[in-house]
Parts: sequence; C-alpha cells; structure tokens
Amino acid sequence: MKPSRDLRVWLVDPSLFTAPYDAGLTEGLLAAQVRPLWATRPTRKGDRQELPRELTDPFFYRRTDEANWLPGKLKSVAKGIAHLAGLATLLWKVRKYKPQVVHFQWTVLPPLDVLAMTLIRRSCPLVLTVHDTVPFNGERLSFVQNFGFDLPMRLAHRIIVHTESGRDTLIGRGVPSEKIVTVPHGPLRLQVPLTARTPVADGRYTFVLFGEIKPYKGVDLAIEALGLLSSPVRSQTRVIIAGRPRMDIAPLIARIAELSLGEIVELRPQRQSEEDMAALFSEADSLLFPYRQIDASGVWFLTKSLGKWVIASRVGIFAAEVENGEHGVLLAPGDVPALAEAIAHAVTTRPVVQIADVGDEWVAIGKATRRVYESLLPAQSASTASECSND
Repeated sequence: MKPSRDLRVWLVDPSLFTAPYDAGLTEGLLAAQVRPLWATRPTRKGDRQELPRELTDPFFYRRTDEANWLPGKLKSVAKGIAHLAGLATLLWKVRKYKPQVVHFQWTVLPPLDVLAMTLIRRSCPLVLTVHDTVPFNGERLSFVQNFGFDLPMRLAHRIIVHTESGRDTLIGRGVPSEKIVTVPHGPLRLQVPLTARTPVADGRYTFVLFGEIKPYKGVDLAIEALGLLSSPVRSQTRVIIAGRPRMDIAPLIARIAELSLGEIVELRPQRQSEEDMAALFSEADSLLFPYRQIDASGVWFLTKSLGKWVIASRVGIFAAEVENGEHGVLLAPGDVPALAEAIAHAVTTRPVVQIADVGDEWVAIGKATRRVYESLLPAQSASTASECSND
C-alpha cells in the first residue's frame, strides 16, 4: 500500500561528503513520498549540483568552505567555529519548522555534533547512517576518537548501516541490535558517459585502482603483488593508480622504482574530475580493491554496473556483493601471493563480465528508509504525516 501523505525529513550532510549518494537517496525518498530537505555546505566552484536546489539549504560553512586565503591551521579553526554556527542554525531551523525526523548522514566534529543531536532528539526522532562501521577503517584510535565514534550512535533512535557485516560490527561495539537497520547502498552514477573501450595499442591488460589513496586501501599490497609477477606476465600488464593522496606516497613511489615497475605502473595522484573518471573507467579491463578493511565503498557503487572484472579483498560490501568466479575473485585481506596470482590469471585469461542491471534499487532503498522513519513515529502521524506545523 502506498503511503498516503508525505513525510517531512531533514537530512544532514554538512560537508557534502557523499553528494552522489545523497542524490540517489533523494530520488528514492521522493518516490516513497518522503519530502527531504538537506542541510549542507554550498556547492563548490567547479562541482556539479548533485542535489536539487529546492531541496537543499546550504547554510553550513558559507564563508569558510572556500576561504583558501586563510593559513591551514587558521582555516581549520575557522571551519570549527563555522561548524558550531551551522549547528546552531540547524537547531533554530528544526525548532521553527518542526520536521518529523532528522537524519544525520555524517558527524563531522562529534564533540559538537553530539550537543546538537542531544537537543534535536528531545523534539523529534533522530536517525544516523553509519557509512563506515569500522572507525577510520581500522587505524589505531585514541580513547577520544573511539568515544567520538560511539556517542552519536548512542544518541540516535535508529542507526542505518549498508551491510549485514556492518550490523554485526556495531553489535560487537555494544550497539543494541534492535536499534540497527540494514538498508543497502544504491548504485552511483557518472554524469559523463563512458566512451567505447579502446584496447591499449601494445595489447596490455589494464587494471585500475581508483579512489583517494589511504593506507587501508592496500596500494602498497598491490605494488608488492606486481613485484611477484613473472616477466612474461609483467609485459602484458598495465596498472593505473588514480586518486588524491591522503597519505605520504613517497614510499610507494620508491617501492615502485625498487621493484622495477615503472614501465607498468602509472600514478595519477590528484583528484579526478568526472571526465577523468569516465576516461579512466573506459581504459579499465579490471578493477583492483586490495583493501585491508572496508564496509561500504563508494568506488564499488560507482563501478559495479560497468561490467569490469573485480579483484577484491573478502571484506565488507565486496564479500556481500561480488560473486566469486562470475564477476571477479575474492581474496583474504593482505594475501599478497594470492593477489599476484589473481592478477596473473586475469592477464592471461582476460575474463568477460556481463554489465549488471541495477534497475530501480534507489526506489526500494527509499521505501526501506521511509519504513525506518515510520517506525519512530506514532501510528497516526506515520499515516497522515500532518501533525507537525510547517510555519
């Protein structure tokens, strides 16, 4: 039975960490008769407006987000102050407009965010999506960092995760199972169409490892695996590592040189535009995900429908969605010899993958998310969605 009235929900993604996801979720929520309004920062110069303007209130960081003239440390302080001001504005607007649910997608500065969440939950249900259920993807954390990760989950009335393994992880951290709901992550879309695949002139097979370069993504493991390849396989192999570095990549560059991989590894260490990504994925025969740890991966959701052979660690979303042998191969995290073997097998056999039909996944996700909201509302309010004033 279709919902009879719109639900009015405010969604909070102050830094627009996941704008393509936000846009897909908006599509699904509108189909499920949820009227979303997003509290975000303004769209930056050169970025595409992912969210409909009429569904966005960009009051976070209006004067600080692109204040590149400020020194680095001073800019961080200014952004912290701006975040506090944004939360104050959020509280004022929630008090004035009375949304039926407030849904945080990300907590940017948990010590400040939890203050706002504590006040918001007194007036309406509070939902939190935990996109990464392992904080900082497995890096060693201080007590303060752990506390900052856990406290927002304690305050939320419901927590959304994207995988069953993520749900198990949060239960292991002490989150009550009845608070957690699994709602899948939908496919992400490039707005720039891919060009037809043009084989490399010398016939080499191209692997792509794409995304921000961080320790947990295992770029170093891929380099070590390439170093184990035989000379005949090396001569047929090409690897592109593309993405903005979030770590010191000098050791990676040095190791590439030490293993004499300069002829087969191409580094593109900068942020990739949509045009760059479209060209990159058009070049790819296979996608590498040698991650040490992950829950949901935006790169996977961006590329899963492209029909590329996948070599991935058996963690998180890959363990849940990659069909071993049909769409790719799954490996134990950190197993360099197995990774080398999988790369060599792909180079020599050149497997073909059918392009996946992603269908109306966002519509189903929107309906599932609406059910989360309705579970927190009185029965009459969930059915009529008309009790709160919108003055």
